[in-house]
Amino acid sequence: MKIGHVLKYAILVAFLVSCSKKEKQKVSVSFIEFSTDIKITVFDVPESETGNVTKILNDAEDIFRYFNSEMNVYEPNSTISRFNNNAMAKKQIPSSLRKIIGISRNIHKYTDKYFDIAIQPVVELWGFNTVSSPSKPDSSVLAEVLKTSNLDLYRFFADSVLVTDNRCKIGLGGIAKGYAADSTGEYLTSKGIKNFIVAVGGDILVKSKIPKTVGIRHPRIKDATIDTLYVADAAISTSGDYEKYIIDDGVRYCHIISPVTGYGISDIVSVSIISEKSYLSDAFATAVFVMGRENGRYFIEKNKLSGIIYYLSDEGNILSDRINIDRYLKKDHATGKDK
Repeated sequence: MKIGHVLKYAILVAFLVSCSKKEKQKVSVSFIEFSTDIKITVFDVPESETGNVTKILNDAEDIFRYFNSEMNVYEPNSTISRFNNNAMAKKQIPSSLRKIIGISRNIHKYTDKYFDIAIQPVVELWGFNTVSSPSKPDSSVLAEVLKTSNLDLYRFFADSVLVTDNRCKIGLGGIAKGYAADSTGEYLTSKGIKNFIVAVGGDILVKSKIPKTVGIRHPRIKDATIDTLYVADAAISTSGDYEKYIIDDGVRYCHIISPVTGYGISDIVSVSIISEKSYLSDAFATAVFVMGRENGRYFIEKNKLSGIIYYLSDEGNILSDRINIDRYLKKDHATGKDK
């Protein structure tokens, strides 16, 4: 082949590659539901498909809006609020809530009751989500409310539940966002979209064969990351004591309340869990946080999960326990190559 022909061929290939790269782009949508910033991003979208993908993402926003109207206990007219406000001892479980309540009951058992959707009365007593200035409740009042705040007070049947105390309330804050992320991911997949991220605050669902970069929020420095992981076809959720908290007599109390003690205290400052489903990583991160470092680490190891537990040293430095996390530190772990 003549040199001139070789050069023309090389230029043509370079031009085609350049055009191909220009045609592939990201399409994203951002909005707020569950009082949380949500962003859905689709990668490698051909230019000719951007309009169609944008429409699909707008429909995905409607999915979150639907789940917010069903599962947000702080929306007065939501399905879960109407369920809680029903004063009848035995009441029907709305069909839209049966699956997530069933899943939550299973996780409640799986985590030795550290994940408990019935903790809502105690959460409201602390006021982290209902008043502008939360405060530590009186210990005797807290002890009384705690008696009404566990799932053992509910007697479940196929489509109904008997509530033994009318002060009981269910809150789905520890699982609803992850559940909504999974449902949105299933919708996107059904539309032929295979490369995307659904980010719902601290819950991130990644669908991609190529690992995506996920930064873990620093629990003490605003707008900073403490670690970077590379996640492919998995979900990662982070729970920590930095989002909503108060300091009382030098002690930090946060919004992640232990169903055992009624207090938002842990020797963990933040925990990130990786799982195959976002609702699992969401619920497990909540449970591990209230378990504390020793029990939380045992839970992660026992169940062959992957996670990072961040805690404070005696000097106030942030240290970490890293369990089954090594492969997520490698950018191309999904291909089996090391760098």
